[in-house]
Amino acid sequence: MITLEELRRIAALAKLSLSDEEIEHFRAEFERIVEYVSALDRIRALDELEPLDSVVSHTNAFADDVPHQSLPTAEALANAPRHNESFFKVPKVIASEWTPDQNNGQ
Repeated sequence: MITLEELRRIAALAKLSLSDEEIEHFRAEFERIVEYVSALDRIRALDELEPLDSVVSHTNAFADDVPHQSLPTAEALANAPRHNESFFKVPKVIASEWTPDQNNGQ
């Protein structure tokens, strides 16, 4: 069982200013936490387990990287709102200030 002096010291270390009522309430909470942690220490089966980096075993579902013919330039640019020969035209993205007309392709 934790003493009131120990609890006040812990509160001071945590920079908490607690009233006597709060200290009593915190004392009960703190004892439950300590009891829970000590129960975990008693579980011997945990000693035999390997540490996990994830609780779910999964593998990535990436598609194979297979070379294939690219989309023809004319077909790629067919639905572009603005283009120049074989390039998409987009608003300037590096600017000192953003202006609303940059958003509509001006």
